[in-house]
Amino acid sequence: MLEFKHTIEEKAYNDMRELVGWRRLDPQQAQTGLDNSVFTTVAYDAKTPVGMARLVGDGGYMYLIVDVMVHPDYQKQGLGRALLERINAYLDDLASDGRVIMVNLMATTGNEGFYEKFGYVRRPNDEMGAGMVRWING
Repeated sequence: MLEFKHTIEEKAYNDMRELVGWRRLDPQQAQTGLDNSVFTTVAYDAKTPVGMARLVGDGGYMYLIVDVMVHPDYQKQGLGRALLERINAYLDDLASDGRVIMVNLMATTGNEGFYEKFGYVRRPNDEMGAGMVRWING
């Protein structure tokens, strides 16, 4: 049975990034990112993290869902859904007092439909332009 926690060690985080095909980050940079997350949810099978998602933001209006990752051996079993449900519950609670919150994410290619099931809208559309990114490699 999986257990959900709110923390992950930097090495385990970077290991999971590699398992899903993403680049490994500098350990200090990764730890700073984890420490400054607004909300983190991590699924553990015994003591091994097998999935995670986190939320970064300004604490007011703007939030970004990042690092939605599921270990390849645990994909297609509903774990991604469970992680997003926890992120969305946190966000819904923030907005329960009537405030407006804008939540953004950048889906990996082919996973856009997964996020649409949770109410996220593809861009560009008639109201919003394309999402954009700039990579800076020092």
